[in-house]
Amino acid sequence: MSLQDSEFRRGRLGFYEGLKIPGGRPRIWCHAASVGEATGAIPTLTALKKSLPNAVVFLSSGTPQGLKFARVQLPADVAVFPFPLDFSSSVSRAISSLQPDLFVNFETEFWPNFFQELNTRGIPALLLNGRISSSSERFYRLFSPLFRPVFEQFTYMAMDSNEDMERAVRIGAPPSKIAVLGSSKYDGLAERASRQKADFWKELLDIRNVPVLIEGSLRGSESIELMRVYQQLRCHSAGLLGIFAPRHMENIPRMIEWLSKENIAYDLLSRIEDGSRRRTASVVLVDRIGVLFEIYSVGDLIFCGGTFEPVGGHNILEPAAWSKAVFYGPHLKKVLHEHRILRDFGGSFLAAGPDDLLFQWKKWLGDLGGLRRNGEAANRALHSLKGVVDRQVELILDSPSRAD
Repeated sequence: MSLQDSEFRRGRLGFYEGLKIPGGRPRIWCHAASVGEATGAIPTLTALKKSLPNAVVFLSSGTPQGLKFARVQLPADVAVFPFPLDFSSSVSRAISSLQPDLFVNFETEFWPNFFQELNTRGIPALLLNGRISSSSERFYRLFSPLFRPVFEQFTYMAMDSNEDMERAVRIGAPPSKIAVLGSSKYDGLAERASRQKADFWKELLDIRNVPVLIEGSLRGSESIELMRVYQQLRCHSAGLLGIFAPRHMENIPRMIEWLSKENIAYDLLSRIEDGSRRRTASVVLVDRIGVLFEIYSVGDLIFCGGTFEPVGGHNILEPAAWSKAVFYGPHLKKVLHEHRILRDFGGSFLAAGPDDLLFQWKKWLGDLGGLRRNGEAANRALHSLKGVVDRQVELILDSPSRAD
């Protein structure tokens, strides 16, 4: 599926031809903006289906990647479809077609037309995994007259951290409706890690007694700068395998061009997966979305991107599910809560820049056994955040719905 796919385009306009949703009540519409939000939504949806077997639960996403990921992870009886654009006609058409009794929003996207239509039809809304960045807070405060009615409409707003709760209050959300519940994505991470998956990737990538460096979710200049770090580390460990996963696939040609200029052989993951070749090169480029989490299972030195570039960080707890320590840069505004948890348990390392990361990794290449102990600490940090799914399911079950 791509942005040009007709199903996706028509779904964004609120047309859902061929969408199969069984009958039953209540009808619970859950929404996850993209892959990251779906990671948190899926364990809660799965647990909700077990607790409320007669309910009809379905999920929307605003990106093709989110749709693909959710359809693979969820059972076939949970319909997954594109979220409508926030135009009155698209929103009205979608809600009329789906007839939800409750809307559950995972993480923080607010659409004035959509929520106005829910309010007009008497459909309650619930926010889970709520996060509000400092930049989002400024935006919502600037347009307070537009968004304050949306915040007031939620039956309950379950936020990820104390900072998120404080920001929600400052942008106009009623304090009586807000509490800190944590994020269900951490439950999902722990459940998705398995020895079988790790063994699969070791076999596919033919990893045998060599250290593995993984640089994931690379943004902007990180795509090249982190390969330079690898290039210099190879002088200290000739057998070092480097696996590089850009956040956006359009960076792959630029990375290939740089590797070619440096005469560094590489393999594309897609070619290895389709069986057209075995891995022979010391560099693997991850040229498709959706596999990075599992690939972290084979890593020794792991860097999470969007942290040297001023993006704010991506999924820094994913390696912890595999008992891997994680390295990242100073730009952490989107993942400050996770950073503090990892730091306090001793499961992460902050690098000021690529040169500092190179310095740290040179040291750790000589003590990978010691680094594994930090990885075990990272896993304990992740497990300290579990248990949110059960609390979220209770909150959904206790929420009013139009079917009541």
